Amino acid sequence: MFAKTALAGIFGQFIEDNSAFLNHVAEYNLSYGTNEEFDFRQQIFMEKDAEFKLINADPANTFTVGHNFLSTWTKDEYKKMLGYKAPTNYTAPEPTILSVEGIPADIDWRTKGMVNPVKNQGQCGSCWAFSATSSIESQMRIQHKGRLHDLAEQQIVECDTDCAGCGGGW
Repeated sequence: MFAKTALAGIFGQFIEDNSAFLNHVAEYNLSYGTNEEFDFRQQIFMEKDAEFKLINADPANTFTVGHNFLSTWTKDEYKKMLGYKAPTNYTAPEPTILSVEGIPADIDWRTKGMVNPVKNQGQCGSCWAFSATSSIESQMRIQHKGRLHDLAEQQIVECDTDCAGCGGGW
């Protein structure tokens, strides 16, 4: 009887885990050419799922984490997407340290309607264009009290002829 109960528990967990992965595959319209690739991606997903459950179970955290389109990617695939490659002759200037006196400890700009939802840069390593447009969109909204614009990162990336465009920019 014990073995039967234990087996049912293991089988139930297998179905739950496999179901979560299959739902993820369906949600992000993923397709794998071989059983080996499917198993490999499922293993990555399951490792991240276990990590997310630990993070979300920590009562000290004021945030939750969850799956997205990157949940089946390896760390190397993610790094390649970021793609930053600074030019060899580039030297960064010393940063300017600004005063924080009189600034609130935190402000949630989302609740104030001052930021757009998170955007997806896809396979293009153009985070530099996304961060620039997000900053401009929010500053226009905050300073001019007008509507929240949605600028096109693609226009910036396409106009970039000197700074690696989708290759990480610099």
